[in-house]
Amino acid sequence: MGLDEGGRPGGSWTWPAGLTDGPSRTLLASGELSWCYAYLDLRATSAGPPETAAERFGAGPAGGEGLFVLGEALYPADGEDIAVLLDGASGAVYLACPDESGALRRDLLASSPHALIALAVVVEAVTLVATGAYEREEGDEVAPYGPATVDAAVRLGLRELREADPDLWQHTDGRPAHWETALRIRALAWGAEPRAAAGAPYTVGPDLVEDLADLAGGGIVRRFLPDELPDRLVHAPTRQLLTEVGLPVSRRGPLTVAAEGPLVTMAEAFPDAFVDDGQGGDDGDEESTARPYQGEYLALGGWTYDLEAALDGATGRIELPDWHDEDRPAPYLHRDLATLLHVLWTFERLRSERRRSTGLSAPSPWAVFRPRDLLDSVAEPVLRALDPQAWATEDQFWPTRAEDCHMGELIE
Repeated sequence: MGLDEGGRPGGSWTWPAGLTDGPSRTLLASGELSWCYAYLDLRATSAGPPETAAERFGAGPAGGEGLFVLGEALYPADGEDIAVLLDGASGAVYLACPDESGALRRDLLASSPHALIALAVVVEAVTLVATGAYEREEGDEVAPYGPATVDAAVRLGLRELREADPDLWQHTDGRPAHWETALRIRALAWGAEPRAAAGAPYTVGPDLVEDLADLAGGGIVRRFLPDELPDRLVHAPTRQLLTEVGLPVSRRGPLTVAAEGPLVTMAEAFPDAFVDDGQGGDDGDEESTARPYQGEYLALGGWTYDLEAALDGATGRIELPDWHDEDRPAPYLHRDLATLLHVLWTFERLRSERRRSTGLSAPSPWAVFRPRDLLDSVAEPVLRALDPQAWATEDQFWPTRAEDCHMGELIE
């Protein structure tokens, strides 16, 4: 049987020798294995007969006999591409890449292509429902957003993954590669409820800020009293967030907030950086600014690189000053305080998951997969999606932080 140009039966090519598993051939012929989901890209199967492992890796790697390339993982293993391989006889699916000696390292990914599809559906479904991409029927109950729902989504998802491929869990002693980490990343979409374009893009609840405070150290949340907020703070959603939801008083992390005292303007908090003529500080003062308008903003809290998160009391926009390098970083940090908190919470959750996975019992049960490789690869696109404008130019804070190699990986 061959495939036509659309991946359907009837084309001119024939099945490669060794690809004898009937269900696998049926799925390949129908094009149902040509997709990019759950951090796996299998679109290579739409281009013609699958390559052999020997063709993909250049010279038949030891242990690669009878294996065919379905695609690749969207993250590396120690900088090397990871292939998704199909055992042509049994239908088992693997993550694989050769080691330095040329031998093929493999981790079982699914017991069959049908199971592979079912596993990917579980991971994708978590995000589709949380982001509203799945159109719900009127009257459908929707779980409340927040860290507790994230954790519940992980627990439910793990149960559904086991049900989707029980043989996989049995043959990997309950610790298969890839799926749990992929699920934990996707479940973060339940952290804050997305809103319509008008107004705040996210609804951030007190539980998210409490969890952020625990993740960032200290576990203390400060909720401001109305008389601690100046009259110039007229942006109603920000006033409500500060008084009812609060900010984390952390010992580490990008944002550090004072435990007490009223919010004051940037000019009041940093008089040397803002002078009456609007030209910045005294000659040679490293905290002078070319953004004198920020003097009227509110000093929200300390930020990475000895900067300060400045809050526009009229619009709720969060900016950074350029105290150490003219015009850098770019002023825009985040659209509003809710977005900033959602981004910081997601950032800290990814860091926490990286630390958790790195601390798992040794030795590792995997020959190829490392959770930190997947986490490091997706951290930037996950954060970018929450506020694309924060990544609009290389001079924004987050791209600068991502490229700051001496500080390690973005979420290290």
